[in-house]
Amino acid sequence: MARFLTLLGLILVATTAVFAAPILEDSTLSPQAEQLYYIRVNARKTPWHGHWLTTLPTSQQLGIENFTIHPSTPPLRLRPIRMTNHTYALRSGPIGNDLSRIPYLAALNSKAGTRTVSMAIVHLPSPKRSSFKTNPDACPEGFECTADQWVMDKAGKDGVYSNIRFAGFKGKWQPFNDAAPEGWSVYWKGNAGLYHPVRFDLVPFARREEVEDETDCED
Repeated sequence: MARFLTLLGLILVATTAVFAAPILEDSTLSPQAEQLYYIRVNARKTPWHGHWLTTLPTSQQLGIENFTIHPSTPPLRLRPIRMTNHTYALRSGPIGNDLSRIPYLAALNSKAGTRTVSMAIVHLPSPKRSSFKTNPDACPEGFECTADQWVMDKAGKDGVYSNIRFAGFKGKWQPFNDAAPEGWSVYWKGNAGLYHPVRFDLVPFARREEVEDETDCED
C-alpha cells in the first residue's frame, strides 16, 4: 500500500508539472492570436522618433528609412512567439507552404568580436538556436545568428510592449549613418561608444496611424 501511495504521488507531481509548464512556441504576447505588431523608434528630441524599422535594400538589414523617401516603405509585420518565460521570437509576415523557410527576426552578431548586433529577417523552420546548426545557410556569412533571444517590457494599457532588447549581452540601440542615402542602420552595442542611444517599442499594427509622440525615451 505504501508503495502504491508513493507511486501515485509521483504521478500527481509529474502531471502537475506538465500542466503548470509554460506554453512555448504557440503562445503570443497578445490575447488576440493573430495580433500583428511593428517596431517603432522611441527617442524624443531625435529625428528618428516615431519612425519604424524596415529592411534597407542594400544591406537587407533592419534600419530607419530616409525620411525623404516617398512613398515610405511599410513597416515589417511581426508576431511575437513565446520561447521561455522571458524570451521571445518575432515571426515576420505570413507562413507560406514551405515550412522550412519561415521568416523570423534574427540578431546578427558579428564574428569580428565588436560586440555589435544588427537585425535581419532569416528563413528557417524554427527560431531555436539548433535550427541554425542544421540550416547554416540561413545566417548571413560573417555573423552568428540568434532568433529566440528577444526580451521586452510588459505592455501598457495601449497594448505597446516597450523597450525591445537583445538578451545576448547588455547594451543599447544606436542608429548609424552608414546606409546613406537609404537611411540609418541600427545596432545593439555595448555601452561604450554610444552617442545617440534610442529605444524600440513593439506596437500593435492597428495603431500605426495614430499620433506617434505618446511615449518618452529612457535616459
